[in-house]
Amino acid sequence: MTQARAVRVEAGAPTRLDAFVRAELPHLSRRVARLLIDEGAVRVNGRFAAKGTSLAPGDEVLLPEVPGLAPDETGMLDVLYQDDRVLAVDKPGGIPGHALDPRERGTLASMLLARHPELAGIGDALAPGFVHRLDTGTSGVLLVGRTAEDHLALRSAFARHEVTKRYVAVVTGRPQAGRVIDAALAHDPRDRRRMIAARAGDRAWPAATRIVETRGHGPWNLVTVEIRTGVTHQVRAHLALAGHPVAGDLLYGGAPADLAPLRHALHAARLELPSWHLEVEAPLPDDLARLARDG
Repeated sequence: MTQARAVRVEAGAPTRLDAFVRAELPHLSRRVARLLIDEGAVRVNGRFAAKGTSLAPGDEVLLPEVPGLAPDETGMLDVLYQDDRVLAVDKPGGIPGHALDPRERGTLASMLLARHPELAGIGDALAPGFVHRLDTGTSGVLLVGRTAEDHLALRSAFARHEVTKRYVAVVTGRPQAGRVIDAALAHDPRDRRRMIAARAGDRAWPAATRIVETRGHGPWNLVTVEIRTGVTHQVRAHLALAGHPVAGDLLYGGAPADLAPLRHALHAARLELPSWHLEVEAPLPDDLARLARDG
């Protein structure tokens, strides 16, 4: 942050300070807007203020100039497929896919931006061009739209469930091939980081996960699943609900595993989008192959 600008509150503007900041700086997430307020980077009538401060017409709000996501030249990108419209990369497990703060470095998004500056301004400012997301601990196929038009079209295809995604995971026990785990998911009110089976009255998202294949006979086995929906943590939460949590996924009760920090044993292995004649595969990474082999 280098400069700041003063904005006069007008009638009809959001009256709560954190909402006003997001309206004036729409490229920021709610989390970052509140962080800036907590850090004292935002002032009301020359004074520090809390995120819940009520604003009135005529108040002056001093807003910091927050730079957009900066390109990051470090790190390696494994490109699985690219043409003029779409880019598919093999995301490593254990690194964030997108940034939570424009000042953050070391994300796949910032590495992509360094090599593909045309992505700037497409979609989410903290995940430019991203059509979908992968959790930090998950590796595998991640799809990016290279133009605003193609990004929107791809997002629409995902929303219509035209995409089939296959994941491979190392799990506890032996899930039954052919089983479909059909359970709507909701945020856990006791821990918003987790998803749980929805209950009556919950804000819920329908989700179904099909067990395609299970390999191995030890305490940990390699399981392939298929999904068309893409609810937050869907594969992780469903496998845990079925009694087969992903190895290393401590948030969902997975057993500790010999993996890198922030890594769990889940890999987005294949993505199919027939309407785009697109099929992309990412080979099983060495760390998961070793874990499945050695247990």
